[in-house]
Amino acid sequence: MNSPFFDSLSTRWGCRWSMESFKQGNNRVLIVDDQPEIHDDFAEMLRSNFANPSDEDLVAAFVHEQEGDYLPEFELLHANNGEEACEIIRGGRNSNRPVAVAYIDIRMPPGIDGIETVRRVREFDRDIEIVIMTAYTDRSLPEIVYDMELLHKLLYIRKPFTHEEIQQITLSLVGKWNVEQELAEQRRQLAVSHGRLKAVLNATGDAIAMHDVTGRLVFANEMYINLLGLKGIEQEKLPPPDLAARFEERFRKPDLSHMVGGPLPDGGQLVETTGAGGLPEQRQFYRLTAPVCDEQGQPIGNLILYRDVSGEIDAEQMKAEVLRLRTELETTYSFEGMVGTSPEMQRVYALMNQAAKSEITVLIRGESGTGKELVARSFHFNSSRKKGQFIALDCATIPETLIESELFGHEKGAFTGAATRRIGAFERAHKGTILIDEIGDLPYALQGKLLRVLQEREIQRIGGKAPISVDIRVIVATNKDLEHAVRKGVFREDLFYRVAAFPIAIPPLRERREDIPLLAEHFIGKYAERMKKTISGISTAAMRLLLQYEWPGNVRELENAIERAVLLATEPVIQAGNLPPQMSPAIASGSKSALAATVLPLAEVERQALLLALEAAGDNITRAARALGIHRATLHRKLKKYNEDTD
Repeated sequence: MNSPFFDSLSTRWGCRWSMESFKQGNNRVLIVDDQPEIHDDFAEMLRSNFANPSDEDLVAAFVHEQEGDYLPEFELLHANNGEEACEIIRGGRNSNRPVAVAYIDIRMPPGIDGIETVRRVREFDRDIEIVIMTAYTDRSLPEIVYDMELLHKLLYIRKPFTHEEIQQITLSLVGKWNVEQELAEQRRQLAVSHGRLKAVLNATGDAIAMHDVTGRLVFANEMYINLLGLKGIEQEKLPPPDLAARFEERFRKPDLSHMVGGPLPDGGQLVETTGAGGLPEQRQFYRLTAPVCDEQGQPIGNLILYRDVSGEIDAEQMKAEVLRLRTELETTYSFEGMVGTSPEMQRVYALMNQAAKSEITVLIRGESGTGKELVARSFHFNSSRKKGQFIALDCATIPETLIESELFGHEKGAFTGAATRRIGAFERAHKGTILIDEIGDLPYALQGKLLRVLQEREIQRIGGKAPISVDIRVIVATNKDLEHAVRKGVFREDLFYRVAAFPIAIPPLRERREDIPLLAEHFIGKYAERMKKTISGISTAAMRLLLQYEWPGNVRELENAIERAVLLATEPVIQAGNLPPQMSPAIASGSKSALAATVLPLAEVERQALLLALEAAGDNITRAARALGIHRATLHRKLKKYNEDTD
């Protein structure tokens, strides 16, 4: 509850002061005078009406306080001279118990006078309210009027003064001091909040601003300022027509005919930069305008946001194009990444589609490099087990002494060196798929254990005592003639019939040459993107070499050849010289007579290979050496050997 007196204070000081402020605020008052009776008078004048006022007492006192029957409790401090006063005021500030009001006498012999005391106090406390007291007509006193530093928060009264005068001045100044401190703290907190908000708005990556109802700029973050070129301009004074002209200069409506779908939310519009003002062209921004209202719902302006959506639009276009190409590739040319349109590959796709619908054990047969593991992965990722693990184990690359542990695992201490338990491939593939590659190289002694796993779906670790159930799909692959191995007695017949339930033969690349152009284009795109090079295709001469070559390494060899060609290519189209030397016309023709007619000494073959590599690498020694698989110092030495210029 507030009294009429404090309402008048609110009008006078532009603030609110309440009973709660008196109960919780700072009521410290300092009396500075060399006469003891003055201190006694202030103690009498500023003594509270209530020793311990209750809330009811305060309410009653505030209601009747104009009659002068209530005075709150002040904390009085006393100093006999200016030096003591400075120490008390400085100590209060340092202890976070500052003095709110100080009554300072002008003359206090023999130390510093009141004017000098005020001057010193103002050096470390500009908030304290000061009242100058004097009983004399001091001619030097008007000089204070011309010292603005001293006039700051300064009143002047003459002795003798009445009780009511001191009480009203003290009440007013204590209330004023407390309200100003509260407002200062609120301003500080507001400045901190404003700084945080500004930092957040600057970090959003969006251009954000507020305009008033006339179109004048009220606030703008850094990106908005940069977007409109407002740096160094007094933004608040920029006329709205000038601001609108900047918008028209820098933005235009884009052509939306190429848009597929829309990554943008509703309610805004898409604009495009014109390149004016240093902005790059073809950047798209999503512009949103939202009204801002006051507490009564009256419009006070508009919030404007610009968001750069160029990347989102490009991503949407790219996503749509990738989806189209992927759909076309998968439906026309491939089975989950396998590329080929030849009748041989179409028959493979048909078999794969049939086998993928079941859990049957598949035997994948084919020469090295034909993509047997790719076929196995396709089975896995097109089955209900695709969320499980796909484990591939190559029997040809694992030492015979370790392969049993790799397949089935072992317990700690099962054999010398078994320091810890090992989980084998079958256990790791639980709920998934396991590929046993090059099964023809599996030792005969382990073939029986593998047969038992296929029949019982149980494994036992080396050194283990209890069988472990596994839920897996088994796919095997080989480049060997397993029937011949059975006849020779190096491969178990019962295991062969178990794994050969559904055989799929992958044709070698030389038997499906019509797939070579499609495969070449696929690998060119793959490695050009990886090497960040612009390769648009392959020349007719180079394609002729690819089609004539026998490809003993099959698709893997083709991929390696294309990777090398992309690396060496210095033009947008791969040339014949970018391909490996073994694909030269004489060798690629396969004709013994042509080969015999072009037989060269070994040294000349090496010399020509070196020069061809240099030409393909654009005379770059390092790139040519890398393509040849030798050190650049070795290339230098060989060129000197053949008297070729190494500059």
